[in-house]
Amino acid sequence: MVLFKEIYTDLDAKIAAGIYAPGSSLPTEAELQQFYQVSRTTIRKAVDQLVAAKKVVRKKGSGLFVAPTISKQNILEMTGVIKPPYLDSSDMIKFKDSYLRLVGPYYADIFKISSNELLYYISFITLIKNQLAWEKLLLPLALFPDFDPSCLKVTSIIEAVAAGKERPENLFQDFQLIKATDEVSKQLGINKQGPVFKTTNLFSTNDSKIVAVEYRLQDALTTKYSIDFN
Repeated sequence: MVLFKEIYTDLDAKIAAGIYAPGSSLPTEAELQQFYQVSRTTIRKAVDQLVAAKKVVRKKGSGLFVAPTISKQNILEMTGVIKPPYLDSSDMIKFKDSYLRLVGPYYADIFKISSNELLYYISFITLIKNQLAWEKLLLPLALFPDFDPSCLKVTSIIEAVAAGKERPENLFQDFQLIKATDEVSKQLGINKQGPVFKTTNLFSTNDSKIVAVEYRLQDALTTKYSIDFN
């Protein structure tokens, strides 16, 4: 067997076995070259085949990622009335905060877990199709023990949430028009007290268990949404 095909087969098997989870980052080509003790050209051929087979995504400036497994049809079935640009990964993402925190009483009630458990708190700025947004994502550690925030560089929020232990099947959305606080105006580069769209997304399983919460803040003067009343 040609050497690059052996490497392709090995990486493919690791992806299938979940060693590299959907949406997670892969080692760099330089790291793969060192691991397999082959030339850069050989590694590039193996990676190119994985990309062509839609098993790996190459994101310029960010690296290699395992392709997400959720389909666009799954996303369309979940996206409720308001149709934001969830079908696309971010053109740009800038992380503001990423850490583990105690769930606390408020989110303990939402997730139906102990207030002493841990929760991922991830805050970031995204740019999708020239629309800027400040997003906050909250994920219970118990449901996302191996979550890698860098996956958000190549996957949408829904794709990332679908990689947890319990797959979301429903999405509840709350849509509000609010005034920009000092912090919101700073993050979005808009006037203080200016109009802001705030979207709260609750991702749940078929038995109504909330598995993730997302907040999205966008300038109401420049952001466009389509509304589906069917």
